[in-house]
Amino acid sequence: MNAHRKPAPLNRLFPLILLLVFPFVIYGAAQRGLADVVAQEPRYQIERWRAGKWVPEQFKLDAMQAELSKASDLDPNNPNLLEDIGRFHAARVERGQAYDPEVRAVRQQALAGFRQALERRPTSGHAYVNVALMKYKLGEIDQEFSESLQQAMRRGPWEPQVQLIGIELGLATWQALAEPTHEILKQAIQAQAQWQLINQKPALQSLLKRYRRPDLAHLL
Repeated sequence: MNAHRKPAPLNRLFPLILLLVFPFVIYGAAQRGLADVVAQEPRYQIERWRAGKWVPEQFKLDAMQAELSKASDLDPNNPNLLEDIGRFHAARVERGQAYDPEVRAVRQQALAGFRQALERRPTSGHAYVNVALMKYKLGEIDQEFSESLQQAMRRGPWEPQVQLIGIELGLATWQALAEPTHEILKQAIQAQAQWQLINQKPALQSLLKRYRRPDLAHLL
């Protein structure tokens, strides 16, 4: 008799599937929520630190790193947390000398965090410009730097901060960049000069003056 039993219809199996899957969904959501809570305080502290409003002592640095590591363990594929880790390491050596081996090692840690964030969110202009910025601070003006810079300009046209950082990186390394990258940067300068929500012209004029590029002033 069992050999002739009809398979259960899908509409009868569906509730059973939900019962099996639902606990995993709830657990995953809880892990992500807890990770975000753990990361909130170090994320806030990093912003204050980078803005020059606070200088952490070593014990606080250790605590921040531990909190970020715990958050990442809870939600290892979260690009925001990976960027937080990259920003933490970058802030540790913000004013360090490029030739210092210890500074370089920490910047490599920051770059690794930004690369991992980019792998998980490959459409983020912020992630691309972070990679380009860290490559610049490491003195690695190579293909990865150029491609990251181009992608940052393309992916974040409505993000003024991304655009200004990318434009400055491009001006600082202009001689090492190929013509296609020059064209992308010129388009970015022109687009930012026409930005309606924020007057970007003073910032752009300052950058062109700093890097001695009066030949690009006609783009403003």
